[in-house]
Amino acid sequence: MSELVVFKANELAMSRYDLTEHETKLILCCVALLNPTIKNPTRADRTITFTYQQYAKMMGLTADNAYHRLNGATSELMTRTVEIIYPTGDVSKRIFQWVNLAEFNRRTQSLSLVFSEDVLPYLFQIKRFIKYNLEHVKSFENKYSMRIYEWLLKELMQRKTHKANIEVSIINFKFMLMLEKNYPAFKELNRWVLKAAIKDLNNYSNMKLSIDKRGRPTDTLIFQCELDKQVALATELAKDQKESTTDTFPNIQESIKLETRIHEGLKKILHSDLTAKVQLTSFEIKFLHDMQSKHDLNGSFSWLTLKQRTTLEKILAKYGQI
Repeated sequence: MSELVVFKANELAMSRYDLTEHETKLILCCVALLNPTIKNPTRADRTITFTYQQYAKMMGLTADNAYHRLNGATSELMTRTVEIIYPTGDVSKRIFQWVNLAEFNRRTQSLSLVFSEDVLPYLFQIKRFIKYNLEHVKSFENKYSMRIYEWLLKELMQRKTHKANIEVSIINFKFMLMLEKNYPAFKELNRWVLKAAIKDLNNYSNMKLSIDKRGRPTDTLIFQCELDKQVALATELAKDQKESTTDTFPNIQESIKLETRIHEGLKKILHSDLTAKVQLTSFEIKFLHDMQSKHDLNGSFSWLTLKQRTTLEKILAKYGQI
């Protein structure tokens, strides 16, 4: 899953929102699974589905931990909004939700999230955008680190450089992060936000960061950032998408469908054997019951070894169930 790439319009990267660390990671995971090249996305195109096992693999979690994080983050995410400020024009501000439906499926052990229609212009067919590998941010420990990383990446991409000193007033910086009423003293902002971002970006991302300050009292921050490798900052979206998302998005969706077909076929064969419609061998009976028990315990077939999966598919094919 290290190939998963996040695409966001610049406006969304600069928008105002307040998500927890786990809510942010859930949104980024879902965004990385979208196909942003679609011109007129349907409801199906803006619906992302993955199993708890797949989310655990994507984010480096245990299966149990993945479900609990998804359950908590999803419930809170349904109440969160995005706020985009427009400095010119008739519309001064837009506020909308990230998602408008979440569905947990007990049978497939999966979660489906539907992005709201209002966020679509910032995720599909975007002209000015940032892109980065999900692997570079999934281990961040502070919720503000993701926002700072995206903002700095946007600045670097606009300047078409991999290294820059980016200045921002503390007032504007706190406004972007919705921290106007928090950390009135610089030492508090430095301790809880800036130092945490420096630690996360330097330890986990493809960007190195140090932060200087100016003014007495401090009124300006200077972010000295550099990407580890000089990336292609001016790239066509369709080309990037062909190299990344098209290989990952369909695989996850199709794997869920395949697992469902295999599980349904397994249950049908066992029922047919019970009703004497087919005559399974002793090995097949034992093997299939073992597969059914382990599926019920784990909620998926992600634990199958190559040999087990091959054997299972051969039995299903033998009795016309795959």
